[in-house]
Amino acid sequence: MKHTMKLLSEPFDEIVAGVKDIEYRVNDEKRQKISVGDVIEFFKLPDLKESLEVRVTERWEYKNFLEMFTDLFELFKDEYCSPQEVAEAMYEVYTKEDEELYGGLAIKFE
Repeated sequence: MKHTMKLLSEPFDEIVAGVKDIEYRVNDEKRQKISVGDVIEFFKLPDLKESLEVRVTERWEYKNFLEMFTDLFELFKDEYCSPQEVAEAMYEVYTKEDEELYGGLAIKFE
């Protein structure tokens, strides 16, 4: 199955450069349909003119952002001081209500 998502410029460019291979989202209805082996086409914001495709290799569901980033903190230790700090950064995109309703999702891809 093929899915589409939008990405800000920086994470999009990190995927192109080969330094980003996990995307973090709320596990809403759209993301719940994503399975290992599926293809995601990411469109670069703001104009959506550039896109790239990746294949999902793993997906991990979490009760909340703190649980997700506590589990995966090793990936962020050079950039953030604590799992709480990484989780707080997610609130720039998602509301606490979204987090409580859907939980967190980490999507690994190649």
